Amino acid sequence: MHKLDLIVIGSGVSGHSTASAARKKGWTVAVVDDKPFGGTCPQWGCDPKKVLIETVRIQYAFDRMNNYGLTGNAQLDWSKLREHKETFTEPIPKMTVEEFKNDGIEVYQGHAQFIDDHTVQVNGEKLQASYILIASGASPARLPVDGFEHLVSSDAFFELHELPQELVLIGGGYISFEFAHIAARFNRKVTLIQRGERPLKGFDEDVVNHLVAYSKKLGIDIRTNTELESVEKQGNKFIVSVRSGNQTEKISADIVIHGAGRTPNVLEMGLEQTSISYSKKGIKVDKNQQSISAPHIYAAGDCADDGKLPLTPLASEAGSRVIHHMLEGKQQDEFNHVQPSIVYTIPGIASVGISAAEAAKAQDKYTVIEQDLSSFFTNKITRLEEGFSKIILDKEKQVIVGAHIYAAHAQHLINVFTLAIEMEAPVQMLQSLLWAYPTAESDIPSMLQ
Repeated sequence: MHKLDLIVIGSGVSGHSTASAARKKGWTVAVVDDKPFGGTCPQWGCDPKKVLIETVRIQYAFDRMNNYGLTGNAQLDWSKLREHKETFTEPIPKMTVEEFKNDGIEVYQGHAQFIDDHTVQVNGEKLQASYILIASGASPARLPVDGFEHLVSSDAFFELHELPQELVLIGGGYISFEFAHIAARFNRKVTLIQRGERPLKGFDEDVVNHLVAYSKKLGIDIRTNTELESVEKQGNKFIVSVRSGNQTEKISADIVIHGAGRTPNVLEMGLEQTSISYSKKGIKVDKNQQSISAPHIYAAGDCADDGKLPLTPLASEAGSRVIHHMLEGKQQDEFNHVQPSIVYTIPGIASVGISAAEAAKAQDKYTVIEQDLSSFFTNKITRLEEGFSKIILDKEKQVIVGAHIYAAHAQHLINVFTLAIEMEAPVQMLQSLLWAYPTAESDIPSMLQ
């Protein structure tokens, strides 16, 4: 039995930061991961996605501006783009392991299985610790369909040596839409299957409707109220059977990508051998990210049932809470920050704060300001005449409490509105501020009219 002060299961942002902080405090620490070290975000998530999207965005802008000040021939090259992406992702595992080892943190590559509340087994070796942080992330949800084994994860999309001609994306979340917008710009045939009535449920319905309409103009076939029934392999192709109402259809595909939600990586860890409380949402924790049933256990990130969105900044924030409480004994305040969220399509959509649906239920308290941004200068300069916004105001305080945007610069604008909400900045201040012009931010006063 190898005894330690802390075992961290998972090497993503929250696990990494906690392990490093504990080691600096003089604790003996081991990190266990059954995937390449470094976590999802820098290897198969936010970072590589942004590398692909930014290159595609530039090429798409070139296409729109060709003969409008630009001439020539710019073509997307998946192989070269993948190589570019790998300059960011490939070094991550080795760098992470080296950093841990240089800091005196023990590294275990393998699956962690709980034996009891303080003991996990990895590759046949038993590790025991006074504290354990579970930061094991999430994986694609198991779907009850025949041929589920033929679906590939979103992780696999980033590793494709060639981008297939026919792609079917299962699920109408941000992963599917982002991949669809990338593939469509490579002139691939893309079909997106959404089980429910509308995709991107976490975002404003009108904002999503604008994105869906534009996505269809790009040639993306978006099927709503459509159920995946089965996936059958025939030679080098797949036959995807879907049902809409009483109608069944078969769709040909070179690849079928799972974008229909993820589940916390907690069900195959032997938690039934422990007193750790968990649900399908993950490990049940309090405001300190501390297990509600086993005080020496903490959980952070996508595997924690803590009410936060499954986003990297939230995992980082959760890791900070673990550090302050576990290592310093500081009680944490209730989490009360607004959580901005972005879909990196082209154009993108972004959301923060109170939704328009919530505001509609309390019209005496909130005002909803809608604006068509399609003719705004910052949207038209690259001939992308798309844009729409909904800003939610608190009538009494005259401060912004929600923002929902579909625009070329949505990803930047949402940060300004997040700051405004957190600071309770008066609307009058945002309207009268001397914004640098012409910028996306200088459109804000017009968005508030």
